[in-house]
Amino acid sequence: MSTEAEYDRLINNKWKAYTHTIPTDEQAIRGCRAIYRKAMRRPWKGKVEIVRRKNQYTWIRNGVMYVNPNRPQWLHKAGWHDMTHTLSHYCHQRLRPYDKPHSERQTILETELTNYVLSDAFAKYR
Repeated sequence: MSTEAEYDRLINNKWKAYTHTIPTDEQAIRGCRAIYRKAMRRPWKGKVEIVRRKNQYTWIRNGVMYVNPNRPQWLHKAGWHDMTHTLSHYCHQRLRPYDKPHSERQTILETELTNYVLSDAFAKYR
């Protein structure tokens, strides 16, 4: 299990240098599809909807990817940080259903996705 210090070093500290902006609906949809594709190694082929409720996560339910680009949370900033975090948990759950939610492998996956979202390769979605 990853410690809080490891999580801060590998993930949270990288987001501190990023200027947190809320993506447009189109950017959020395209970006979340790209995050899913990066994690799962296959594209998302289902429906994608934007949600506006502040308490609704970016998550996949009943074959629909619900994307909330502006869900503030006490730990994560709204926008890409929150969407990357929640999708990393969803994908980890699908890839490793018997693994714990905050295992080392989930931290590794979230680190890879964070590096991808903060990279120049992802800039076209921001």
